[in-house]
Amino acid sequence: MRKLMILFFGVSLLWLVSCQRNTTGNDNQPDAETMAAIQTVLEDSADIFYDGLDDQSEDNIDVDNPSWTGGVNLGKTAAKSRIHFGRIASHPEERSIQITLDTDSTATAYIHTKFVGRFVVHKFYADSDSVAFEKYTKPMTHEVQRIVHLRKVRDTGKPRQDWKIKDVSMTYGASPNNTVEIVKLEVMPSGYDSVTVTDPLDYFMNGSNVFSFARFTKIKLRVTVSNTTANPVIYPEGTQATEAVRLIYGRNRKGHFARSWFKWVGQDANGNNIYEGDWTVYQFRGMHHAIIDVVDNGTVLDPDDEKYPYNSVTWSTPYRVTIF
Repeated sequence: MRKLMILFFGVSLLWLVSCQRNTTGNDNQPDAETMAAIQTVLEDSADIFYDGLDDQSEDNIDVDNPSWTGGVNLGKTAAKSRIHFGRIASHPEERSIQITLDTDSTATAYIHTKFVGRFVVHKFYADSDSVAFEKYTKPMTHEVQRIVHLRKVRDTGKPRQDWKIKDVSMTYGASPNNTVEIVKLEVMPSGYDSVTVTDPLDYFMNGSNVFSFARFTKIKLRVTVSNTTANPVIYPEGTQATEAVRLIYGRNRKGHFARSWFKWVGQDANGNNIYEGDWTVYQFRGMHHAIIDVVDNGTVLDPDDEKYPYNSVTWSTPYRVTIF
């Protein structure tokens, strides 16, 4: 069986010191020249800084299956009802990087990115007698973290040539005071080994084990979610789902993307909700990005942004599509 290779990576830059979730560096700050060299290495690695959370336009919110997936724009179908949501950034990203030297030849970069904008919901209902459309927005702040390990591969006296990225973590993103958390992600592709991830900031990958799939590979994803909200909203009827869970995939800097929605399938022994979804890798050869996106049902279904403020968690990754 082919070995599943995985790499979860998910613009203005502010070179600041950031506070990290469960990440505390030491006090060994590099000198100015080394700091500048490492920053340059990070800047030159576009995937390190791409998060793909901004939908950029409300026109994109209703698009789940664009033509390149073999599907259609759900916003143009005659579906009786649908609920779609998205994020529109209203300010430039705020990004901070904390760099610490672990040894003379190794360093760790803690990257923190803050998105501020609007969470937008589109609701559409239709029957034989009427058509109704509802839209509302909520203030949104979403903060994303990533850890990068670097190493000094040579000592030429030119730090920008000496330092290289060793590996990177998956990304972890969340709203302030979020009650939703992803407990576990299981990736089960046809023809590849399955992978289970329980902590995105403790799962490190390098260029040789980036998530790689042949085009048209079929993948089952299972996401276990905890939610400590005091005001749970169960939807759809007949389930115990208190969250909306989806995969955003095919993301790239040209604005391409598609979405696949997950279904509630049960609960684990701790009462956490379990969701499953199917994904076919339609993208063409190259590097793309994917996001596991979880939003509390109250955030999506109720326009009251005081009782149900923006409440979300995301894990993200780039992945490679191959010919074979």
